[in-house]
This record gives sequence, structure tokens and C-alpha cells, in this order.
Amino acid sequence: MCGICGFVSDKENIFDETLLRSMTDTLEHRGPDDRGIVVNCRVGLGFRRLAILDLSPTGKQPMSTEDHNIAIVFNGEIYNFLELKQELKVKNHKFRGTSDTEVLLALYREYGTEMFSKLNGMFAMCIFDKRMDCLILARDRLGKKPLYYWDDGSYFAWASELRALRKLPEFPTEFNHEAISMYLRLGFVPNWSCIYRGVYKLPPGTWMKRDLRRNLSSDPIAYWTLPPSVSIDQSDEHEWLDKVESLIWDATKIRLRSDVPLGVFLSSGIDSGLVAAAAAELSTNSLTSLTVNFPNWENDEWSHASEVARQLGLRAIRRSLDADGYNLLPEVMGHFDEPLHDTSALPTSLICREAKKIVTVVLSGDGGDEVFAGYDNHIKSWNFRKLDMIPTVFRRAFSALFLPLFPKDRTINRFLKRIRYPVGSWGMGAHVYPFMDWVEDWVKPEYHLSTDYLIEEAERQLDIGGKTMSPLDASQRQDLKFYMLDDILVKVDRMSMRNSLEVRSPLLDYRLVELALQIPPHLRVKDGVNKYLLRKIAKKKLPAFSAVAPKRGFGVPLQSWLKQECFSKKFRQYLCESPLLKSGGGDRIWNMLKHNPNMLNSTFRIVGYGFWLEGR
Repeated sequence: MCGICGFVSDKENIFDETLLRSMTDTLEHRGPDDRGIVVNCRVGLGFRRLAILDLSPTGKQPMSTEDHNIAIVFNGEIYNFLELKQELKVKNHKFRGTSDTEVLLALYREYGTEMFSKLNGMFAMCIFDKRMDCLILARDRLGKKPLYYWDDGSYFAWASELRALRKLPEFPTEFNHEAISMYLRLGFVPNWSCIYRGVYKLPPGTWMKRDLRRNLSSDPIAYWTLPPSVSIDQSDEHEWLDKVESLIWDATKIRLRSDVPLGVFLSSGIDSGLVAAAAAELSTNSLTSLTVNFPNWENDEWSHASEVARQLGLRAIRRSLDADGYNLLPEVMGHFDEPLHDTSALPTSLICREAKKIVTVVLSGDGGDEVFAGYDNHIKSWNFRKLDMIPTVFRRAFSALFLPLFPKDRTINRFLKRIRYPVGSWGMGAHVYPFMDWVEDWVKPEYHLSTDYLIEEAERQLDIGGKTMSPLDASQRQDLKFYMLDDILVKVDRMSMRNSLEVRSPLLDYRLVELALQIPPHLRVKDGVNKYLLRKIAKKKLPAFSAVAPKRGFGVPLQSWLKQECFSKKFRQYLCESPLLKSGGGDRIWNMLKHNPNMLNSTFRIVGYGFWLEGR
């Protein structure tokens, strides 16, 4: 787990090594244990190391083959590296150390770019092939590890975070207004856009080649996509339960491979509970669970989480967060490369900081909702699936006819807006519609973006094939390729690496994703119960309350905090001074907010932008 960066200069044999070191140093939080750079003619690779596997010098990066023809910088972990290493030994490859990085070099020598389909892990990497005079960039299947790249003719550069690229001369510093508009509508900047124009994110499950002779880059080439939606397995419920449980346990087992101490993030929910249960059963060492505690908040999970830990035999630690936590919001939100409206970033950062005091690696339950249909919109997609049988023209006419009759009823208003689109897109509506028309009235025109444009653009970019699959399939795929990728995984990566901590997610093992999306829809949501199979497994492995626990958001008690004078004053200041609003817009929204708490979620997108600007 580390940070990588590098660039290709347009000047042969003249390379700015000082610039490369400066870029590399911006990523120190991702890898405080070591720094390495290598320069070959006009190519430079930079690396910051968080040592997890092979703590000896043989695990250092950048790493090269013995003949120095191939070099690599790699961020992440390859969980099946031991099995791959054994396969390569049979083919007479020799190894000096015990790291997964050395296995990647041998895999590339043996299979070239076909290697990526063999990897089970989270990764972003750059391979310099001197023989072919090219660079290969690649990213893991689900996008757990970030990789940005930029090409202005003078430089082709890449990095784990934008802060490294910003060190380059002529890097564009003006913000992309459309990206900000998307942030206001969605709460995050989607993967096909960027806060800086001309900067791109390598899509998950792809690799690309940079031809150094011609200074040309290929389009990203997919080596993996989500599986077809039609279940070809006719197994009964008990067989599906066995398959899912077995694979969760195996995915957890290979993620326990570490040369440093390891712990578990634990809430009162099913996902982290099952991961903790598997880890407790499989680990040969005693494990520690870590939980965020919000004193005197109705959604606090400590009492339930501590009971789960007790039953599993885990040492339980909590990190309490009270109203004074808002003081940390600027530095926490400012650590993101792009604005992100996710207040759970704060408790995520704090629990990562607490974890780092005792471990270097933690397991989490991230991905359980997306993979096993755990969100409210998944239930709706199943319950309202027959709506898609009604032609779009009739649904849109119905919406237009009845919307004026319910201007103030929030629930009916959202339903009437959502039926304009396929039911499988309703999850997107959960992000779009909280940013209500009352806010757009006060946003500057350059940041306006129509709902129709945004949803249609998202469907085009995501290419989930919604017309040929059930609404539940479409909804889950949308969350995997959109909300999870651009919000959840960004939050977890930046907040964990901010604290030099590695987070591993067994429920995002690609084998489990492929299996779960083949489960018949009626076994994903059954009798109105979401995550049906996981709940059945939880009944065997966890306390009874875990299996029936409702979905709880992992955020902060904003409504309660807003009653605190210090936070209220800061909140209003950011709102009234926001560069996104027309003159007087902040005061008007503040006055409306006092009488309508439902506006808080939308309002925090504007205020969160202010926290981000201050902290960056």
C-alpha cells in the first residue's frame, strides 16, 4: 500500500529529478516508511512506501528486473500473490524476496498485459518497459486504488493523487465548472469528470499504453467488466448460501496475509460483522475491532458493536466523536483531491487514526450493500420493477401532469420525478433530488446542470445495459460503477491513506462480486427483505440483532451539531460566503434552513465545498 507518481519529459536525456522528488514527497502520508525514485532517460518513477509485505530491502520500489529492462511502481496489494508465485516458479522464474511486487514483475515478463486478468487485489501501477519503449498503466477491477493522468504535450504524468500532479509546471489550476456542477447535483465528482480540465482518471478494470517513441497513448483497454445479469445457475437457496459463505470466508482468508499487525472495523451491521466473524475464525492471531462512538446519538452503534466483538472474541476499541469534531472538517474535507459531500469522511478519518496506533492493516465490510442489494433503492427497484412495462412517454406525461399538484409533499414529489426514468436509475435519483429546486434558484448560472442531462450522461458513461436487465440488476450495477466508486471508495482510500493505514475489503473480492450478481433477484431481495442471503448467514454467525438490524448511515449528527453555536456560526459563514451562490443566496437559504431541516443535506454540499476550499 503506497503512493505512486511519475512523468515523461519531452526532452531527451534532460530530466528534472528535483521535480520528481517534489511530486513524490506530496504523497508521504500514503507511504511514510520509505521513498524511492528511478530515472531512465526521460522517464521518472516515484514511490512512497507503506511497508506491509516483505519489510526487507528486497521489497523496496521502484523495483526492476535484474537486466533493468522492466521497472514498476505499484500501489496496493495482490492477495493471491502466493498462488501466482508458485505458478511462476514452475515456469522457472526466480525470486529474491517475498513481496507481491516482485511477483508482478515476473508476471509481466511471462504474460505481458494478459497478467491483469490473473490478479486478485486492489492496485494501481505503472510499468516501464524499456524494450518496448512504453509505459503501461493499470487499475484494479473495482477501482479501489486511484490513478490520475495528464498529458499537455510537454509532460505525460500520472499519480495516486492530484496533489502530486499539481507540482508540474503548466498544470491547469482553473476549476472545471461542469465538474463542480456535477458535485452540487451528486455530492461527488463522477469518474468520467475531474475538477481540473484535461486530467483523467483511469477507469477501473482497464489498462492503457503510452508509446514513448510516438508520444501517443492508447484509449483505456478493459480486461474485466461486470458479469452478465442473467443467472445461469439454478441452485436452490441452500446451495447459494453455501457458495456465498464459502467465498466470503476465502476472500477474508487471503486478506489476512500480512507481515504487520491487522485489525477489523466493526459496526452493528451485517457486512462488517460477517467479515469480523470470518477473520476471527480464520486468523491465527488475536484481533482488535475498532468502532466509532457518537455519545448521546440515537444512531450510535457502540453498544451493539461491542456485543458482536465480545461474542467473536475480539478486543473492542472505540473512538468517540462529539460536536467539537466539526473543527476537523476543513483539514479532513480538504484532503480530498476533489470536493466530496460525505460527512462520514470525518469519523472514517478518526477511526483510521485510532487504528493506526495499534495496527497497519484493517479489514472492512465495504461493498456489502452494493454487492448484495442492501440499499433502499434496491428494494424499490425490486418492488416497482413492473413500472418499466409502462412506456416512457406515458410515465413522463403522468409525472408532468401531477407534479404541480404536490409542490410541497417531498415523498410524492420525488416519486413523480423518478418515474420519468427507468426504475433501475432510481438510485441515482437519491443523489440528484436532494439538491432541490430551491437551491438551484440561488446557485450561480455557470453551475446549473439539468437533471435530465445528468442522468442521461451518467447512463451513457456507465453503460450498464439497463434496457436488457432487471431494474434490480441495473440498480446494483449503477451503484458499483458510480456511487461506490466515486464516493465510498474515494472516501475510504483518502481517509485511510491520510493516516497511513491500509483497508482491505473482502466483500469486494471480484469473485464474490461475480457470484453475487448471478444470484437470482428473488434471493437478493425476498419478501421485502434486502441482503437476504447475508442475513441468513448472519443468523448463524452473529448475535440475533445483527441479522435484522436496519440499514444505518455512517455519518455525523449534523442536525444536533447545528444546535451548537460554534458550529452553527461556522456553517452560516461558509454558506453566506460561498463562491457558488448568487449574492444574498446564502442568507436566504440559511433562513429557509431554520424552518426546514430537510434542506440540510443539500445545504451541506455548498458548505462542504467551503470546507474543502479552506482545507486544500
